[in-house]
Amino acid sequence: MRDEMDGRIWVASHQQFASDIDILLGRLRSAFTRVPAWDGTTGQLLALVAAFLITALTFNTTGA
Repeated sequence: MRDEMDGRIWVASHQQFASDIDILLGRLRSAFTRVPAWDGTTGQLLALVAAFLITALTFNTTGA
């Protein structure tokens, strides 16, 4: 019974999951294309570190 319920839940949420993965990969791809344009300024580096910290701290609440 549990397997059947899990299967139905997977089928119901699979399309949204696949869409979320596509969005994530698109964002990563666009982020990596901007890396060569970085001129090495301290402000950009601090903004990058701050963005990673905010993402790491809030990932559990936004990922659920």
